[in-house]
Amino acid sequence: MENFLYSWAVSVAVAILFSSVVSMLLPESGIKRFVSVVTGIAATVIILAPIVTFFNGNHIEDEMNRAFKEAGSARIFNYDGAQYKDYIYKLYKVYVDDEGNKNE
Repeated sequence: MENFLYSWAVSVAVAILFSSVVSMLLPESGIKRFVSVVTGIAATVIILAPIVTFFNGNHIEDEMNRAFKEAGSARIFNYDGAQYKDYIYKLYKVYVDDEGNKNE
């Protein structure tokens, strides 16, 4: 729990710092207001994320552990081009005759 609070606090601080730096770097124009609104919304979402997950009943660590377990049990697909060799050769024969001329 302590690790979660620490990472949440760091995320909030980085979001607010990023928002402030971007706001300072932009010239006074219509885009500055738009960027300020977007970064403000992003900071608000980051701040409210733990509250939403608490009321929603989702536990982030449980979801992450489940996802890692499913990823670990996934079957790895190994491509073997040799099994398609005959099929590719037959396709080649259909479209190209022995002399190298394309069939029309």
